[in-house]
Amino acid sequence: MGRAVIDGRVAFATAVLLLGYGLCILLDRIGAPERLVALLGPLLAVVGLATLGFLLRSMRISSFYAAGRAAPAGYVGLAMTAFVAALAAPLTPPVPLDVSPQGLLLGLGAGLALAALGFGPLLRKTGAFSITHLLAARFPNMTLRIGSLLMISLVGLCIGLAGLTMALRGLAQATGFGHVASTMLAAALVAVIVVPGGVSGLIWTAVAAGGLLIASVAAPLVVLIASGATIPLPLLGDKIAFEEAMTRIGEWQPAASPQGDHDGAIIMAMALGLAALAPLLTPAIATPGVGEARRGGLMGMGWCALLTLMTLGVMAASTLTLQSGLVGMRLADLPAFLLEASGRGVITICGRNPATLAQAREACQALPGFTGVLRSADIAASGDYLLMGLAQLRGFGPAFSGLAMAGRISVALVLSAAGFLTLAIALGNDAFYRMREGSALTSRRLAVTRLVLLGAIAAATAILLAYAVNPRSLIGLAIGVSAVTVTPLLLLALWPRATGQDATIGLIAGLAFAEMFLLFGGAAPGLGLSASAAVAGSVAATLVGFAASFLHVPDPTSRGQTFLHGLLHRDGDVLGPDKGA
Repeated sequence: MGRAVIDGRVAFATAVLLLGYGLCILLDRIGAPERLVALLGPLLAVVGLATLGFLLRSMRISSFYAAGRAAPAGYVGLAMTAFVAALAAPLTPPVPLDVSPQGLLLGLGAGLALAALGFGPLLRKTGAFSITHLLAARFPNMTLRIGSLLMISLVGLCIGLAGLTMALRGLAQATGFGHVASTMLAAALVAVIVVPGGVSGLIWTAVAAGGLLIASVAAPLVVLIASGATIPLPLLGDKIAFEEAMTRIGEWQPAASPQGDHDGAIIMAMALGLAALAPLLTPAIATPGVGEARRGGLMGMGWCALLTLMTLGVMAASTLTLQSGLVGMRLADLPAFLLEASGRGVITICGRNPATLAQAREACQALPGFTGVLRSADIAASGDYLLMGLAQLRGFGPAFSGLAMAGRISVALVLSAAGFLTLAIALGNDAFYRMREGSALTSRRLAVTRLVLLGAIAAATAILLAYAVNPRSLIGLAIGVSAVTVTPLLLLALWPRATGQDATIGLIAGLAFAEMFLLFGGAAPGLGLSASAAVAGSVAATLVGFAASFLHVPDPTSRGQTFLHGLLHRDGDVLGPDKGA
């Protein structure tokens, strides 16, 4: 697909999106029901993503597993931004994490930089379709291949479940459907996005989701600026107001231990885990070459920096508006939308989540010193509400609220699709095709991967119907497993002396060391201990694998030497073209 064709299709999709949301604003202005206007935004988004995924269906190996190697750098950056934003969404302060907001941003930024400029371009240069493909070609050791398949499948399952959970919660809020209907709808949307076209459908729906998310965050800020208001941001806006808002958010931040005590370990764990997080590296695989992958990574970092800046502005503006609007207000005057938000658990009033005025009155009257009007300490908000509630707090209309919800649902859907596709490629392609049926027809190869993909989505749906799932814990587990297992294996793949046996020893040592650290680390259970265990396991796996490579005589004609020579002295596709590609 040529660049002009791609740009033309993206321009057409952008025009349709702008017209659709322009229609929402027009309906709001002419007095259409607020519920209908708010629903149209998410509806346009999910229908658009599902249509895009279905239209990109393919029976070509290169398209299904690598999007035809045709994704330009700018669009790769947008896709990466969508994945990072969805991964960061459950971590948005205030949430109960043993890390400061600055440490959280630094960990996310370091991990993104390593993935975008390090392992992403490396994976593209090898010509591999996945990390498991790369490791299988570099280390022809059955034990290691099975171990890496299981670990990366676990990462994919955790990411897929986390994204599906976030998507169904957003859909439940937007549509008013119950848990069962929202879960089934979210699963069906993920399946339509990724099953027909694989990586091709995933990348282009992620591009759309990333663009939609940026637009949804920017829209209320643009309206604020147009009305003459100053955005609470350092350097670019009102620094004092920004500091006041951040102080207030910090007061709302629950923590199991004093913030900052574990920042170093958490930053390192996030950096090591995100650097080799398989779903995050998928956009690099879809680029024409290593240079385009690196430029795409740089653009992704730029988009993420811009999105972070705008997010801080939106959160600060929401915090200040919430405080100025509610402090001193009588309970009888509480807006209905705030009671509704409190009932959903995204706003706390007097330490509880009352859904009715009577419940709010009961909660507040139980507090010492309450005189009938709300005080600053009586109000707290979650990161979700601070990000998506600005339009509602400022009275911009339901069209802007619907746009904010559409952005959040879209990135959650594509993150879920990326996780399940990672699992399906590992088990359906790298296990079935490369380990059992190396001569399988293209149709059979794709059919097996699609069956695994559908089975994974169905199994995840059953889990969510039966159990309550915390996406923050799942993302933390995926990052930890990636740090302990995948990152050391990729580092050992770059060491020419390392063999499959050395890498296997390192993998086992890393997992054992991390487990022992968790059992005998001495610290209280929590994010800090888990992060320390992940860092210790990652370092142990790398050092043990490195040391084991010196226990045998080096072979100048070994697979490792050949691989490294090709990686350093060839332009790309070190592993050679895949069958059907």
